[in-house]
Amino acid sequence: MASPQAPSSAPGPRGLPVWLNVLRQEHDPLGYFTQGFRKYGDVVRFDTGASATYMVSHPDQIRYFLTENAPNYSKQELSEDPFLGNGLFVSEGNYWRRQRRLVQPSFHRDRLAGLLGGMVDLVQRTLTAWEADATSRPFDMAAQMGSLSLRMTTRALYSEEPDAAAAAAVGRMMWIMNDRGTFMSRLLRLERLPIYKKKWADFFGTLRMLNVKAKEVIAQRKAGGPQDDIMAMLVAAKDRDTGESMTDKELRDEFMNLFSGHEGPGVALTWAWHLLSQNPDIEARLASECTAVLGGRAPTLEDLPRLRYATQVFEETIRLYPPAWRLLRTAKDADTLGGYTVEPGASVLAVPYVFHRHPEFWPRPDVFDPERFTPEQKAARHKFAYLPFGAGQHICIGNNLALMFGALVLAMVSQRYRFHAIPGRRVDIYPGIALLPKGGMPMRPERRG
Repeated sequence: MASPQAPSSAPGPRGLPVWLNVLRQEHDPLGYFTQGFRKYGDVVRFDTGASATYMVSHPDQIRYFLTENAPNYSKQELSEDPFLGNGLFVSEGNYWRRQRRLVQPSFHRDRLAGLLGGMVDLVQRTLTAWEADATSRPFDMAAQMGSLSLRMTTRALYSEEPDAAAAAAVGRMMWIMNDRGTFMSRLLRLERLPIYKKKWADFFGTLRMLNVKAKEVIAQRKAGGPQDDIMAMLVAAKDRDTGESMTDKELRDEFMNLFSGHEGPGVALTWAWHLLSQNPDIEARLASECTAVLGGRAPTLEDLPRLRYATQVFEETIRLYPPAWRLLRTAKDADTLGGYTVEPGASVLAVPYVFHRHPEFWPRPDVFDPERFTPEQKAARHKFAYLPFGAGQHICIGNNLALMFGALVLAMVSQRYRFHAIPGRRVDIYPGIALLPKGGMPMRPERRG
């Protein structure tokens, strides 16, 4: 927490060349940050260039810089992003507050409930496609869940599903964005190098395709096209103070920001199936709940509160593999965190992958245990010990949609299938913007009798 008196420097690795710190962070950021926390505690100072990076891991400190003194900490790393523009994930101050007011009604609980039928239809069609393939050969769970999440997002956003070519282009684009999310890429602006020319040509080609789609959707909604999706609500939204609607540029930016959130639920579900395959007792309990609640039928809105364990499984998955695994800000003015001085221009970092394993708040932190998310356990825990979707003004606006979708997919699929890991195959994490499984997640499906 903030303190009026602070020593000059927080603990951290000392005596190492800056380039060595950078290389270690680039090679294995999750291991590097985890080791830093275990060795130095709740505030760690890393020398990574012209200014230091401070990693904070105690919920009190995280609450302070993300909410209590949030105006002093900006999202500078995403400014002028060609993909996100100045949408909700990037904007700040009064402009952010205006946009949040305009976008928030699209994610009201009543609105999310209206999306349930479309989600159920998508999952049923996916299951039908799997069943048409009578073999039990492995398939890439990461690709399957990624496709499902992409189609759910576009259907909710603008009432369409991408064709195979568009989905493949988006997939390539997201991999490039994950590469761009690494520290070294941001530091050196690797996309400018000639060897990356082809890759970035693909990126900007897909960006142009999405810009065309956004323009087309906005024009259709203004002309009275489909009126029951998120973009229709954004086109119709008016500022309560001025009565003004969003401009086409503002609508485009929010389209891109909301579209970019499609990757998170798919990645989380991929890790959920992996964890369930390693924990057969938990997998069996999940399947038992789904059978008891649904009895083989598709879920309805009334079923969702009864699928409690499915929700707990998803919540515990995103504790271990959070969609927003790194929360980075830049200090505008001098401050103190955890009793240590933070100088202007320093980066301040909270890593949910690390503090979601803080032993003070998570007993047996590396164990997959959905019982952590019973109502009693959640009520007793520090509110800032668990931030899978971020916190403060930049918390993911689609967090409730992701939770609903995750529980729904787990419930519907678990009724019909269990999944097995490929023996001897090592599963590693690629930490780009999201925590991706390296090389995908091949798994063998087994149809329940």
